Amino acid sequence: MTSGLEALHISWQALCAVSIGTSAAVLANTVYFVMIGKVNERSPEGHRISYVWWGTEVRKRFKQLYPQSRLSFLVDSCVVVMVLCFIALVRFWVFS
Repeated sequence: MTSGLEALHISWQALCAVSIGTSAAVLANTVYFVMIGKVNERSPEGHRISYVWWGTEVRKRFKQLYPQSRLSFLVDSCVVVMVLCFIALVRFWVFS
């Protein structure tokens, strides 16, 4: 009898890629919520960004209001980590 992981043929490298990529995605989303909060603190009532429906304007407006902040760099780093983890996942799961 085989275990669940052996039956699915998932390597430990693929599991690491999924867990690191997921962690980077959650961190990026959390940082975006912080950025939205900071932008909304300085924006008038009619120009605030919704926490539910937002797009690329968050990063642009945040960089205008806080040019020295490193939060946008953190989001960019998380996106790079997510892409690299996706590539690793494809390598270790699909082509193994």
